[in-house]
Amino acid sequence: MPDRQKRQLAWCFDKLTEGFKGDSLSGTLFIISTPIGNLEDISERAKRVLNESDLLLVEDTRVTIKLLNHFGINKKMVSCHKFNEATRRGLLEEANQKEQKVALISDAGTPLISDPGARMVNEAIELGMDVVAIPGPTACIQALIGSGLPCERFAFEGFLPDKDSQLKERLRQLARDDRTLVFYVSPHSLVKTIDAILEIFGDRRVCLARELTKRFEEYIRVPLSQLSSCLTEEKMRGEFCLVVEGGHDVRVAPEPASLRAFVIERLEDGGHSRDIAQELCDAFQLRKSEAYDLVIRIKKETTE
Repeated sequence: MPDRQKRQLAWCFDKLTEGFKGDSLSGTLFIISTPIGNLEDISERAKRVLNESDLLLVEDTRVTIKLLNHFGINKKMVSCHKFNEATRRGLLEEANQKEQKVALISDAGTPLISDPGARMVNEAIELGMDVVAIPGPTACIQALIGSGLPCERFAFEGFLPDKDSQLKERLRQLARDDRTLVFYVSPHSLVKTIDAILEIFGDRRVCLARELTKRFEEYIRVPLSQLSSCLTEEKMRGEFCLVVEGGHDVRVAPEPASLRAFVIERLEDGGHSRDIAQELCDAFQLRKSEAYDLVIRIKKETTE
């Protein structure tokens, strides 16, 4: 084929595919981990992407501005948290059309890990945006690797339920899990959580990690039964991760009072007897017949 014809074919091919090239272009959503305490823990890559981004979606602008000011970064910020995520899709649509870069960050640590952001990531994927996760600090991993407990297999549980009945129900579901368990615990619920875990799990090795990467960082590695006695008023302040040794062929005997409270609460919520019985089996490892008989008996007692 003569060179002239080759050039003409090449020109025609470029024109035909020009529209497809335009359609394939998209914006990018970066999920950026930020320091959980020590600002030196931010990566060079994270700083570069923050500088290059056209828009920052942040959990709290008042918190993020301190981070940006420290590194001399001046970017447009828009708050994005669990109460307003549903209204932020339009920002992603606009950024995608303009092929812009958007950075998603939380107040500290890795977004989506007990933090908002999951909806934004899903919205970006639906819009066809590129989604890039930039690794960095995460408190649960920091606590785990510093705990001295097995790290080969573990489960991150985040924050446990605050309501007593739901707290104990969840702990009973976890009692026989042989993986190392990692929890986030707020200061106001720390003692209650320790007591509940000791009641349901029995004594195990634990590590309470507080103020990670900060000036007063501390790892308290003791048996669970001794942990409360280690908590002075000063050590009750800050942010906590509790790492708990996994169970080893543990069979937890449910307390009658706990079973009764569980059933009564479900009945008051309008639950059906068979559904409640199945929940009892899942939460307390009861036999189906035993669970159903218990529900019927309590239902009868409470309606007489």
